[in-house]
Amino acid sequence: MSEPPHPDAQRLALFASLLATAQESLRGFVRGIVGSVEQAQDITQDVFVDAWRATTRGQAPFDGTGDEQALRRWLFHVAYQRAVSTLRHRAVLRVESLDSDLPLEPSQLYEPAPFEDRIAEGEALQAALDALDPQDAACLLFSAAQGFTTSEIATILEISPAAAKKRLTRAKQRLRAAYFARQTQEAIGRHRREAQ
Repeated sequence: MSEPPHPDAQRLALFASLLATAQESLRGFVRGIVGSVEQAQDITQDVFVDAWRATTRGQAPFDGTGDEQALRRWLFHVAYQRAVSTLRHRAVLRVESLDSDLPLEPSQLYEPAPFEDRIAEGEALQAALDALDPQDAACLLFSAAQGFTTSEIATILEISPAAAKKRLTRAKQRLRAAYFARQTQEAIGRHRREAQ
């Protein structure tokens, strides 16, 4: 069995730099899609194993011809593919309330939130993100958290720029609807607990 070729010093330095600068943002992106810290760490490690293999083989964009943005797009594309694959293999059970929606009191909308409520709000936002289709969640995370442009998102997802723009707009609308639906459900629960 032959040894894989060893990358030159320039490609090794590029890989080490990429690992140092992109690892946390990549893990955060994957966590936003899969919702699990442990799975995000596993997927991120797998992505960097794939990147290392590409580096040792001299494959594009790790062949020395790719710029830093091309490398980041490659990493996020592979991470997206692995995250979606993980979600496809996961059994998802969704629980929805059968209770009717009660309107929010105007005073509940303007009161400053205590610390516990801010934590709950963060959890509500994560739950709303989890309720989105993985492709919609990925578009939002690519744009808001990673700063990719619509054309870069299109490249990563292998879709047209118009489709990426449309998907991003739709994802924002769905996130907003899921977030406010969750907030309404929590307010109903608080209202019922206070009434008891």
